[in-house]
Amino acid sequence: MSPTRSASRGRALLALLGLGIASVTVLAGTTPASAAATFTTQAPRATGAVKVGSTITAVFPTWRPAPTAKGYRWLRDGKAITGATRPTYTPAAGDSGHRLSLMIIGSRSGYAKATRTKDLGIVAKGDAPKMTVAPKLTGSAKVGSTLTTTNGSWNRSGLSVRYQWLRNGSVISGQTKKSYTVSGSDFGATLAARVIVSKAGYQDGSARTTVTAKVTRSAAFSGNGTYAVGSKIKPGTYFSGSTSGCYWARLSGASGSFDEIIGNSFGSGQRIITIASSDRYVSFSDCGSWYPIASAPRLTKMPADGVFKVGQQIAAGTWRTSFTDGCYWETSSRASGRFEDVIANDFIDGRGSTTVRIGSDISVFESSGCGTWSKVG
Repeated sequence: MSPTRSASRGRALLALLGLGIASVTVLAGTTPASAAATFTTQAPRATGAVKVGSTITAVFPTWRPAPTAKGYRWLRDGKAITGATRPTYTPAAGDSGHRLSLMIIGSRSGYAKATRTKDLGIVAKGDAPKMTVAPKLTGSAKVGSTLTTTNGSWNRSGLSVRYQWLRNGSVISGQTKKSYTVSGSDFGATLAARVIVSKAGYQDGSARTTVTAKVTRSAAFSGNGTYAVGSKIKPGTYFSGSTSGCYWARLSGASGSFDEIIGNSFGSGQRIITIASSDRYVSFSDCGSWYPIASAPRLTKMPADGVFKVGQQIAAGTWRTSFTDGCYWETSSRASGRFEDVIANDFIDGRGSTTVRIGSDISVFESSGCGTWSKVG
């Protein structure tokens, strides 16, 4: 040691003794403790579709040096999902529509713990349930009959079910129950049911039954002639198919006397008759088959010729036709064929369009030579 350095240390020691410090240890070469080392990291990767019900697997990339302990955290909208600390995660229904992230954690003795996070995007709805056994219809495709569908079988449990009914492939508005009563509007069409299944977090699944044969209807009676009321022909209201000149009469007797006619009607197109329990006979000519009024089709437009049931076939309201060159219309309180039951009528000859207000108190509306009627209010 040089004399100069030794003298300097001696003077420092004397100064400390002068301050009353008993002893001092002097270190020749002290350095601070070294900080923890850091990893060289990469962000994680993940395999698998980010959707409900699909398993996603975390891929821990190469870090230098390799961590001796690895950890995983799955995050929903940036917050840790309780219990989701494994390398795999299957999004649940509650994750649908939320952002999913993957965090990896690495540690090693002598190194600062490190984390890296990967945004995996928005969790999509899971795949729709798949049908394993198709739904099936039971019942008859006949006006007035009831069709019922089964639910079929599906590859998932816990499903809610709803239904649609289809006429010629198009959805029938308002028909959402498991069973469907075939109406007059279905005559000549095919029917089917669609079963739709739902589960929270998943897309909807659906399956359709096979279609029926074309819907038929059974006639209450048919033919020309005079018939007694009560056996084959029962009291009630009936409608015919389209005719080109149908005559019917309600009779108190069968002798052919004019005085026995209670009410009668002649015309083309669909016809309607209400047979009273007091009628003894009815007579028909060129009317074809007759059907219960409950099976009559619903109409959004009225043909030029015919008699139509208000409420059952056409809605009350305002109706208009533009072809009025020789148009006769009539409203009645019932299809009795009696003049006393006529509420209003008119004959229009070349006066342009005409409008008729059909009230809810009207039972039937008759049109002859008027062109197509459209509801305008």
